[in-house]
Parts: sequence; C-alpha cells; structure tokens
Amino acid sequence: MAEPLIRMTNIRKSYGRVQALVDASFHVNEKEIVGLLGDNGAGKSTLIKVLSGAVPLTSGDIFVRGKK
Repeated sequence: MAEPLIRMTNIRKSYGRVQALVDASFHVNEKEIVGLLGDNGAGKSTLIKVLSGAVPLTSGDIFVRGKK
C-alpha cells in the first residue's frame, strides 16, 4: 500500500495547562475526501491549525508524501 498523502501521528498541542490535543493521529490517502467531525471543543480546529502550520505542535510528527 502506498504512503498516505498526509499522516499525523501522536500529535499533542498544549496551551499552558490546557491539553487541546492528546496523541491525535490522522491520515489522508491520495484522491480521498475526508470530513472531520466532532463535538465542540474536541480539537478539530486545533488539528487543522497544527497541520497548516498556523500554530506549532507541542509534540508529534507530520508527514506529507512520506517526508517529515
């Protein structure tokens, strides 16, 4: 199987003592359409902000086409 287009593993994002994301993992394959759903405060916006580089992650790894 081919490497995912985007792969995020063990993503953590903290704002001081507030844990916005704890060990979140996410991947999107080529030609795949993905919806991100969840309750208010679940971390959807934070995950996308981390992926886009708008906010730095606290820890974890992001790969695009297999490259970190």
